[in-house]
Amino acid sequence: MSVDVLVVGAGHAGIEAALAASRMGCRTLCVTMRLDRIGHLPCNCSIGGPAKGHMAREVDALGGQMALTTDQALTHIRRVGTGRGPAVQTTRAHVCKQLYPQLMRQILEGQPNLQLIEGAVETVLGADEVTGVRVNVGASMLDIEARAVVLTTGTFLNGLCHEGMKKTVAGRSGEDASFGLSRFLMDRGTRLRRFKTGTTPRVRLSSLDLEAATVMESELDAGPFSFLNESLHPRHDLLPCWEVWTNAEMHDLIRENLHESAMYGGQIEGIGPRYCPSIEDKVVRFADKHRHPVFLEIEEWGGESVYVQGVSTSLPADIQLAMLRKIRGLEQVEMLRPGYAVEYDMADPLQLSPNLMSHQMAGLFLAGQINGTSGYEEAAGQGIVAGINAARYAAELEPVTFAREDSFIGVMIDDLVTKGVDDPYRMLTARAEHRLLLRHDNADARLTPLSRSVGLCDDRRWTRFSEKQDLVERGLVAMEAAMVSAAHAAEFERREIVPPSQRVSLLDLLRRPEVSLSCALEIAEACGISADVSSRPDVREQIELAGMYGGYLERQRKSVARARRLDGLVVPRGFDFNAIRGLSHESREKLARVRPQTIGQVSRIPGVRMSDVALLIGHLRSRSDGIRQ
Repeated sequence: MSVDVLVVGAGHAGIEAALAASRMGCRTLCVTMRLDRIGHLPCNCSIGGPAKGHMAREVDALGGQMALTTDQALTHIRRVGTGRGPAVQTTRAHVCKQLYPQLMRQILEGQPNLQLIEGAVETVLGADEVTGVRVNVGASMLDIEARAVVLTTGTFLNGLCHEGMKKTVAGRSGEDASFGLSRFLMDRGTRLRRFKTGTTPRVRLSSLDLEAATVMESELDAGPFSFLNESLHPRHDLLPCWEVWTNAEMHDLIRENLHESAMYGGQIEGIGPRYCPSIEDKVVRFADKHRHPVFLEIEEWGGESVYVQGVSTSLPADIQLAMLRKIRGLEQVEMLRPGYAVEYDMADPLQLSPNLMSHQMAGLFLAGQINGTSGYEEAAGQGIVAGINAARYAAELEPVTFAREDSFIGVMIDDLVTKGVDDPYRMLTARAEHRLLLRHDNADARLTPLSRSVGLCDDRRWTRFSEKQDLVERGLVAMEAAMVSAAHAAEFERREIVPPSQRVSLLDLLRRPEVSLSCALEIAEACGISADVSSRPDVREQIELAGMYGGYLERQRKSVARARRLDGLVVPRGFDFNAIRGLSHESREKLARVRPQTIGQVSRIPGVRMSDVALLIGHLRSRSDGIRQ
């Protein structure tokens, strides 16, 4: 068998990688250890949230599948970050943990150019360049030729699960670990480290006293995740979730039993996520806090399984049950499955190029938790980038890279390949310097043209995108052309708004916090002023934000232009940094390790001095080939 692109794994990264490559016309094969675990949601049942919602929409704008399937499998949705400005605001959804994987499997099985095989990849074949993989299918080994390979192995490389002092060799609960690929990567010179993530207990819905909890209803008007959908049409009535709190009695029980925790009992060597700590970590690290929020989330329509968000743990099952019963409303709770921690091998992302191809082997791409990240959305974002570039590599086309200034996906990948990771990486809005330009609402404007250029945006999406952009542009022109002045004072005063002292456009009027787009248009209509603005909510949102934050947006665009000048200065491939006299030893070491591709990337490497950046620019400009823009 011979294919163009072979994807190892069918989690959130593998799905997007396989779909991207096949939709770009490559003969694609996805090898997964269990076909019934395609698109499995091993941790929580949620998609989106702060920064993660941004990335889910970016994957959608690039032609990915995550948002479309989320809209179809939706059980709960609400807005988040509503009090913190448009740069942070997004949505968070829950999906049915049975339906979401079913839909994903159907999509993959129905995708032209894509074939699925159940098996375990033991190694990647080739010397300096990928030639294929060796797969254990049943009881026999099968060599498959491939021009590019994408590894999306999640937590399966040397996976080890912990529940108290009990250890189980597994990639996750009930599933075998993978060992051959870890050996292959080490043999290739890849730096492997141990990371760890945790899961929470699942409890029985009918055993909860929900009268003691704070209900959090769904917000259907939060809107769809996918730009292809105008509105949400869930298959069933949306479900609520509930908020409860830990307490001092529960914290005391945890402290008394810390020695039984796999993490605090010395059983785990892997490094856990800083921004998603276990309940043991919360109690120890935040000892001054007497309570922490816990969210109860139904995992399936008509099901009894409830995910206890906020209680990730590696304590023994009996202690988990005892601590849960300390929470008000959970006094009689029945536990369906205890939480556990899993540690696994990850590969140092500093050994990757910005297109996610390995420095150790041409044609080998890595995406998802293998690169030291955590989260479904982070995995999907890397998966679609790796899939795009694997397809382009197989077709002998130039790679596509994602700039920090254009997407959260670009911020994440640049952080990974430039700064590396010390613990599982989670995307945060604070990581993006230009986050007002990288909003949840404008991912389509930022990335759909790129999607079209690489062959992932079909005619339906392009038509819908073009119509929206045209309406936004026409609306902005109309708002700039419509002028109001002191002559219209009566209409302002009628609404208890201070009239303008001079002529201003309706767009400028939106900079006032008390003037919304609807208010500005009402004033214009009352004054007999025409402003042709679409009634579409998504179009109006773009116009309103452009007016409200025009000054801030312009400042960020100027900052982006400065950053792009440095990123436009290319460092020649294979450049010898030791050849530069005067470069500090620390900078030489870091530059040789990261292998930056642009001066902008050089400037973002921790520990590289700005004087060394200037020295490098001067040296490259003195070369006969100069610095390529």
